[in-house]
Amino acid sequence: MKIVGKPAKMFPMNVMYSVLCLYEDNGVKKVENTLNIPSLLFPQAPVTQTNHYPLNSLEYLHGAREKTEEWKENRWNNWFQQLEEEWIEFNDTLENEKEEWIRGNEKEWDNLLTEIEKKWIHLSRNIDSEYKRTALAESLTWNETMWRVWINTEGRDFIEKEWRQWITNKESYLYSWVSREWVQWKDEKIQEWKNNKWKLDENEYWEKYEKKMKSGKLSKFLNLKEKEKWLKWKDRNRREKEQWLNWVQTKDDIYINSKWEKWKKWKNYKRNLFYKWVDAYVNKWIQEKRWYVLVNEVKELTLPKDDSM
Repeated sequence: MKIVGKPAKMFPMNVMYSVLCLYEDNGVKKVENTLNIPSLLFPQAPVTQTNHYPLNSLEYLHGAREKTEEWKENRWNNWFQQLEEEWIEFNDTLENEKEEWIRGNEKEWDNLLTEIEKKWIHLSRNIDSEYKRTALAESLTWNETMWRVWINTEGRDFIEKEWRQWITNKESYLYSWVSREWVQWKDEKIQEWKNNKWKLDENEYWEKYEKKMKSGKLSKFLNLKEKEKWLKWKDRNRREKEQWLNWVQTKDDIYINSKWEKWKKWKNYKRNLFYKWVDAYVNKWIQEKRWYVLVNEVKELTLPKDDSM
């Protein structure tokens, strides 16, 4: 019998299950197991006396692979469960911060009303100068009736505009802030998962494998053996990504795609309160005939300047 081949020195467990060698017997090439490699790899696996293969070698190897995948899936499931628990804590903290923010707006609300009241006693304080020089210049000839009409129409519009701008700025800040906090938190969490060392090593390995496969540098034999594990890796990553995106979508509906109910109630309550306040303020403004102060200020603005000064 003439040996025409010899066993290779290295046989990774995930590449070959036994050592093969070729020999010629009566001019016919045959394949024979020359070493009991499976028994060396798996000393507890049962073997036959005829071919030295473990009776369940394929099942044993398959089970080891499944166990590895099972371990990785368990790691993901455990992380995902912990993620939900951490999200509850994050959400509670954010809710408390929003509550505190609303309480802070109560004081700002009082300041807003005070500023509006002062503004419409003295035009020169904050009202646009161009408006005072032009639109209000004609008010020098108004009588009381005309002032009443003005404060209930154009004047009231200016007052309500202050409110609309204030509440719009507050709402814009609220939802931008909440969205920013949520996006930062979720990005940090998924990055924590991706930065697990075993995950980084695995991804690096298969990314290199994909590059070699595309370049044709992998032998067909090795490619076939590794392809199964590569496909499992791709499928597991796909499932993780899908589960993550679905979970994120449900939370996006809370922080991005919907309005905070308590803020809506607070805003509506303050809106109604503001309109009642405006009614009372306008009536008081008329009763105290506060337009006299405005007229004097408009006169000062419209008087020709002394060039000799």
